[in-house]
Amino acid sequence: MQSQSLAFTFATPSRLIVGWGSAQDGRLVGEARRLGRRPLLVVGKSLRNNGTLETILANLKDGGLRVTLHERVPPEPEVDDLQAAITAAESAQIDSVIAIGGGSVIDVAKGTAALFGKGHLAEEYFRGEMFVPEQNGVPILAVPTTAGTGSEATWVGVFKDRTTRRKASIRGGAMMPTTTLLDAQLTVSCPPVVTANSGMDAFVQAVEAYTSQGANTFTDALALEAVRLTGQHLLLAYREPENQRAREAMLLGSYLAGAALNTSRLGLVHGLAHPVGAVTDAPHGLICGLLMPEVMRFNLETVWEKYTRAAAVLGLATAEQLIQYTTTLLVKMEIPMKLSAIGVTAADLDYIAREAMSSGSTKANPRLVLDEDAHAVAHACL
Repeated sequence: MQSQSLAFTFATPSRLIVGWGSAQDGRLVGEARRLGRRPLLVVGKSLRNNGTLETILANLKDGGLRVTLHERVPPEPEVDDLQAAITAAESAQIDSVIAIGGGSVIDVAKGTAALFGKGHLAEEYFRGEMFVPEQNGVPILAVPTTAGTGSEATWVGVFKDRTTRRKASIRGGAMMPTTTLLDAQLTVSCPPVVTANSGMDAFVQAVEAYTSQGANTFTDALALEAVRLTGQHLLLAYREPENQRAREAMLLGSYLAGAALNTSRLGLVHGLAHPVGAVTDAPHGLICGLLMPEVMRFNLETVWEKYTRAAAVLGLATAEQLIQYTTTLLVKMEIPMKLSAIGVTAADLDYIAREAMSSGSTKANPRLVLDEDAHAVAHACL
């Protein structure tokens, strides 16, 4: 088991509001007014499709806010999607950003808040030619509609560049949400497949944050509780979409996992998931769930004790049972078990392994990952 460092920096949104119905009962408007008067509202298509967008827009406008709406955010955003939002923010001369949507929406919104008006293109930050500032962005109000990435608790955004077949993160202090509002009622309308995929992402992030090389006593407390909340309630939320207890537990668990990983980082699952996502366009959470059992087997001897503790909060006795539990979740929610089922071929494995080795997530994996290890794990999942 790795030793734990007591030297770390922890960052999280400065204000957290939790409450069923809080996105539509006046609390969202009140928080938005605290941050500005000319917000860019970034949303995904589901918010309009389920009729919630009209209500929220009316509430914001009745609250005296001059809203600029930006809806063009796909499920797996590219650098060009971030640039489009930055351009919209610059044209409207916004003074704050509100994100209401899944992780992709929140990532685009956070990147926009941090980077607009800086005189550089989004692709320059993606390529590492420019660095996200630690301050000087406009304030961000993040409102997740899925329990998944935990983006509402982090200063990280993940984007794709189709021309180079790369999927990578950009990060910096100015991307940290100022305020996060957790209204689990917004997650009720998620289709079962979205609940499954995003929920597996939350569960995997909780386990990886708990076992990563950057984990410490503080993040362990957050991540282990995230394991319990997501592991105990994901299948219930999948089977009973309107179950308030399950939805609230999943959303809070996702947030706690995000807060933990912001400091601890993740592991090989996410190191491999990004290049797999670049190759396939499959949902990120699906990929993470698919990869998780094999990565856990790879890590087992190194973090056996922590896997055992994680198993215990789920009522399981051994680390091996935690791996089986993860596999059972995939089976019961009909998530593919093999990379070949989502379009990965043997010819893709060299690229996937090579890209995974450059990932900060892979470097944070509890067991040292060599080139041949990354390839072997990916091959075992094929």
